[in-house]
Amino acid sequence: MTLTRGNVCYPVLLAAVVLLTTAGAGNGLPTDDVHAGAIVVAQSGGTEPRPLEPRYQPVQEEPPGWYNASYMFGMTRSVAQSTLSIGVKAPLFLLTVPCDIVLLPFAAIGGLFG
Repeated sequence: MTLTRGNVCYPVLLAAVVLLTTAGAGNGLPTDDVHAGAIVVAQSGGTEPRPLEPRYQPVQEEPPGWYNASYMFGMTRSVAQSTLSIGVKAPLFLLTVPCDIVLLPFAAIGGLFG
């Protein structure tokens, strides 16, 4: 393979040579001292160091109750929390709400055991 102007490797090799010859320890473009000073001033803003604190307090876990209400209207709640579009949810509510009402006594008793 020869390096010619029509070859794809020629620009890549040229870029690599330029980067290797110009990059070095501190041999980059001159930095603007005004901006570097502004960064130091902004960072030393006169605040005192303090211990880190969480931004949001964690939610306290509720103690388990004696009754589990997750069975009551479970089908309707599942449809409401699903990612289905509203055009599909509306007809499903017409099916799940009556079924949940019919099964309500069994769900109420099931909450005592589950």
